Amino acid sequence: MQEPQTSQKRPTARDRIMRAAEALFAERGFDATSIGEIALRAHVNRALLYYYFEHKEDLYHALLREGIDKLYAAVSQAVNLNASAREALQTFLRSYLQIAQQHPGLVRIVYREIVGTRRDDEEGQNLVRRFMQTLLLLEQVLRRGVHQGEIQPHDTTKSVYMLLGMVNVFVTLSYLEQSSYPAEEIVEHVLRVFFEGLATR
Repeated sequence: MQEPQTSQKRPTARDRIMRAAEALFAERGFDATSIGEIALRAHVNRALLYYYFEHKEDLYHALLREGIDKLYAAVSQAVNLNASAREALQTFLRSYLQIAQQHPGLVRIVYREIVGTRRDDEEGQNLVRRFMQTLLLLEQVLRRGVHQGEIQPHDTTKSVYMLLGMVNVFVTLSYLEQSSYPAEEIVEHVLRVFFEGLATR
C-alpha cells in the first residue's frame, strides 16, 4: 500500500540553514550571530553548513538576495498584470504581505541592511540598487494608472514610497507582536486610503 503523497516537500538542509540564519540574524544581527548557533538551530553540523556557505558573509548575502528576489517577483507580477492600477497594487500587496508573514525575519534583515549600508560596502550598495530598481518597477503601475486616466497626474515616486510605508507599519507591528490584522483587511484599507482618501465629499 502506497503512502499518501503530501503537497509540501520536506525542507532541505540548505533550506533549514537559511531559515535558521534568518531567525538569528533578525533577532541578534550579523555580528552577534555565530556559525555554530546557526548550525545548531538548523540541526546540521558545521561541515554541512560550510558545504553550502563558505563564510558567514556568504550566508548573510544569500539571505539578502533572497529577500530582494522575493520582493522583485511580487512587483513583477503586479507590473505584468493586465489590469487596473488598483488591481495590480492589490496583487502586489497580497504577495508582499504573504512574504512578510512567511519570512518576517527576512523582511527585517533586508530593510535593516538597506538603511545601514555604508558607501564603501559594495555588496550592500548592490542590494540598495536592486531595491531601488524594484521600486522603479512598481512605479510603472502608477504611471500606467495615470496614463489610463484611473489616477490623476502626481509624483508617482513619492506615492510608491508612501505605499510601502503604509503597509510596512502593519508588517512591523506584526513582527513586534503588538497587533496583527488579517492580510486582506490591511490590503483593502491601504488601497481605500491610497485611492479614495479620508476626506469627506
